Amino acid sequence: MTATAFFRRLAAPATAAAALLALQGSAVAETPAADPFTLKQIAPGVYAAIDGPGGRSGSNAGFVIGDDGVLVIDSFFDPDATRALVADIHKLTPKPIRYVVNTHYHVDHVGGDAVLRAAGAIIIAHRNVRGWIRTENVHLFGDHNSPRIAAMIAALPLPDVTIDKGITVWLGARRVLIQPVLGHTGGDLIVSIPDAKVVFCGDILWRHVSPNIIDGDVADWTRTVATLQQAPAASDTVFVPGHGDVATVKDVADFQRYLGDLRAVVAAERANGLTGKPLIDAALPKFAKQHGDWTAFAHFAPLELGYMEDELADRKRRPQPVAD
Repeated sequence: MTATAFFRRLAAPATAAAALLALQGSAVAETPAADPFTLKQIAPGVYAAIDGPGGRSGSNAGFVIGDDGVLVIDSFFDPDATRALVADIHKLTPKPIRYVVNTHYHVDHVGGDAVLRAAGAIIIAHRNVRGWIRTENVHLFGDHNSPRIAAMIAALPLPDVTIDKGITVWLGARRVLIQPVLGHTGGDLIVSIPDAKVVFCGDILWRHVSPNIIDGDVADWTRTVATLQQAPAASDTVFVPGHGDVATVKDVADFQRYLGDLRAVVAAERANGLTGKPLIDAALPKFAKQHGDWTAFAHFAPLELGYMEDELADRKRRPQPVAD
């Protein structure tokens, strides 16, 4: 199953994000388009791999080169894309790939973990990811689940190191901060490189791309996104989203506004006594006036409105936290 087919079926919005969205902020160096992603140097020794046309990688990823090794953030959906990323890393540095951080459990971000483990990486993830990666991913496929998909999910590597509190990873003298945050899945991590003023956000941030909120708690998510904007160096920080191109603090604010508008438009229709399809039909035109130009809005927005109603009605299904 290709990454493109995966995203068409799951309504995942990254199918052409890198091609459609222009990089905001400082100019960056880019690799040729032969890879299924565009590799962008966003700071010295820090690279973002932005999913290419057709969603061939499935999501964004990235890596940090330190004094004595490399830390990778996320591993795409398609292992072939992960192999291309490993090849690019080896072209840039002879240093070993020591770690990969999974920002959350969704298969479009962990599908290449086995490739990175074979390259020498230790897999770091939130504690819940170890319990969810082989169980909850099946829910993302809905009616399109199949024995092949089930086998793929069952074969995903389990994380080697799990955390539920912030940790620091040292790549020689280079400090990488890994911090749990709330909002997208209940098992999210962000990765910060303080000396470079870069934050890899995973799916906590979507740049001008309608998000997948199947597991989300929008109230928590909005607070987390607000916190990103309030960081002391936020105006000078490069934010790498899970989907869409490299972002600035303005893009973070735009995404917070999207989440807030989603919640507000659903709350208003609930106050009018609407529910289910009538609520979605009434809310969708209003929401489209606010954010209809976002990539994949036409497909994702009706789903988001339904999930948001479920959240406000306290009946939304979410993965349950994993016990120690």
